[in-house]
Amino acid sequence: MTDIWERAARLPEQQRAAFTAWARQAMTRRAALTACANPAELARQIDPGYNITPAIELIAEHLEQATTTRGARLLITCPPQEGKSTLVSVWTVLRQLQRNPDTRILLASYSEDLARQAAQTARNIITAYGTGARDPLTGVPLPDRLGLALASDRFAAGNWQIRGHRGGVVAVGMGGTITGRPCDMLVIDDPLKGMAAADSPTERAKVIAGFQGDLTTRLAPGAPIILIQTRWHENDLAGFLLAEDAKLPPAEREWTHINIPAVATRGVPDALGRPEGEPLVSARGRTVEDWRRIERAVGPRVWSALYLGSPYPLGGALFSQAWFDTYRLAAEPALYRRLVAIDPAETGKGDEAGLIAAGLAGDGTVVLSEDASGQMSSVQWPRRACLLALAYGATEVVFEAYSAPTTYAAMIARAYEDLVVEAAASGGHVEGVRVPAAPPFLVTPWTASGNALVRSAGLRHAVGTGGCRVVGHRLATMEAHAIRWQEGQHQPDRVAAATIAYDVLSGGGGVTLADGTGSWGEMPSGLGS
Repeated sequence: MTDIWERAARLPEQQRAAFTAWARQAMTRRAALTACANPAELARQIDPGYNITPAIELIAEHLEQATTTRGARLLITCPPQEGKSTLVSVWTVLRQLQRNPDTRILLASYSEDLARQAAQTARNIITAYGTGARDPLTGVPLPDRLGLALASDRFAAGNWQIRGHRGGVVAVGMGGTITGRPCDMLVIDDPLKGMAAADSPTERAKVIAGFQGDLTTRLAPGAPIILIQTRWHENDLAGFLLAEDAKLPPAEREWTHINIPAVATRGVPDALGRPEGEPLVSARGRTVEDWRRIERAVGPRVWSALYLGSPYPLGGALFSQAWFDTYRLAAEPALYRRLVAIDPAETGKGDEAGLIAAGLAGDGTVVLSEDASGQMSSVQWPRRACLLALAYGATEVVFEAYSAPTTYAAMIARAYEDLVVEAAASGGHVEGVRVPAAPPFLVTPWTASGNALVRSAGLRHAVGTGGCRVVGHRLATMEAHAIRWQEGQHQPDRVAAATIAYDVLSGGGGVTLADGTGSWGEMPSGLGS
């Protein structure tokens, strides 16, 4: 080393200054790297308030091992808002660039914006604490604490490079364009947007295809892969990779899975090895009572996926009888918006049509009140829907409109006209229901994106958490159909109608008052003031 400095001293002044600056930066980078054992310690060195919990420490140790092991594969699952994404996508990225500033890092997520935010945070830390940093108020030079600087010609939030080196970060969305972008380290943070996307076989297949066909083809030999993911579905990207890995002999398996549940639970892997019932020491200070409150609020599926890291198979578990029973209402509460939801009989030749009457309670609960579904023709189901709406005091009739929306609307209008004629000849009533001359409800079409499983995600979650409740046992057949429904099967028509009802009522929107106020119950105090 002495010889290097002696040779540097003989360089022309400009070259000597450039070499000295380069050497000083490299020495700072090496000193900063050796001063910390892992990326969590780097985070606390820069931010003294950074909280290294036992979970963060364990994850950081595995990250250090993964980034220093050729071809490592690491999967991390733990509860949200506990620091894992920042630790991986920011501090591990910075530490890897300290170790080797030529590392080309690809940050991927379901959303390019999400990946860009992480890349931008890492970039801003280099600007604030790296080579050439200055106090933002006074402009006074600050000590270099990272040994890294940004290239002057490539420093965009989602695409930046280390000055004097080929390494840097590119942020992409799953399925985004990455052609011509070689990768020495791949970080994937939540490849699926959420439960609805995970429930879609098409979305899951797209993510897996993107991983196999796009991301892995950009990897340099020996590049590590770090995957952070919420385990919404057993066949998601993580599930696919673990299943493929399990096919190999034990000595050849590549993936290490670190799962840290919010509360140690029997049957759920816990990398911390805690006794059953012991809560996670939270980076945000959550207590065991906080965790249990969250569990009650989010319902069993979200709790299992987000907070335990353990998806349960959807087959046979799309709905649970216990969900209906736990939140069953003894009587119908006051409702301030009422509608009838229709899943039309598709052939019009006597197949089942779903007809569900539902309302919105003052506390925001969606209440499923009546089920008039059944085997009906194209003449019968519009008539029954109109009579149900009149008897229930509905202000809206909403029908699934993926096919023939104009025809369905005309069929409902024609059915009401026929009821008016029939009522005129029988004292103004049909089947004991008063039929006014003009319909007291709006008729509107409904569509939503995704397949039936995806569209029903909101209803399933609400039934499991009490956000949607049934009145007594009036919908016993619908419940039976729901709990028998399995992934890959045709969605029961009654469940499809309940899905529409929940989607419309939980989404809010304009309310059209029916004639009279009796069906609306008592106005809550203060609501009209």
